[in-house]
Amino acid sequence: MFVQTLRTASWRRLLHTSRIALGDVPARPPSGPNPLDEPTLANVKQKWKQARLAKDSELATLLGGILTDLQYAQKTKMQPNQKPPSIIKMIQKGIKKRTDAAKVFRQAKPAPRVDLAEKEEHEVRILQDLLPK
Repeated sequence: MFVQTLRTASWRRLLHTSRIALGDVPARPPSGPNPLDEPTLANVKQKWKQARLAKDSELATLLGGILTDLQYAQKTKMQPNQKPPSIIKMIQKGIKKRTDAAKVFRQAKPAPRVDLAEKEEHEVRILQDLLPK
């Protein structure tokens, strides 16, 4: 009977909130956000909006993907000692992913895909410009 009662949403919510109140589950990660995140995030959002207004679909897709990755990381459950997601980390992850893809395209057999490698390298240059100096 008790197990069946815990399956209802209200009891689970009550149990979760009481665990937070008792200190079993930390409500927030211990460290705060990176101070460089706010201006960088504002810059990415502004460039994304400008790219959409200018109908630059390549740039809008690239920046929209970075913003989507950040939003997904913010909504997923974090471990107790994990830092909150950072836009700078998302941009660095995008640079690494595209650099690796360009390397694979250049090493492709039987014929290297130079056109795709150049596209990935162009995106890397765009993302590097977004990082704070």
